[in-house]
Amino acid sequence: DLTYEKAIAELEAIVERVEDKNAPLDRIEEDIKKGMALIAFCKGKLRGYKERISAIMDENDQEQ
Repeated sequence: DLTYEKAIAELEAIVERVEDKNAPLDRIEEDIKKGMALIAFCKGKLRGYKERISAIMDENDQEQ
């Protein structure tokens, strides 16, 4: 199962590989594709967290 934390760690590894001047272009292309998918995953996770946190805050405001 991919988590937000695992996705961020994988993105950090991709950045290191892409920044390597000796990295093969084919590998860089694959890493960039994978990185874009991971970024989309992370954005989705963050949107979900934001919505859930907003709902919790709204519930708290209604209770007061």
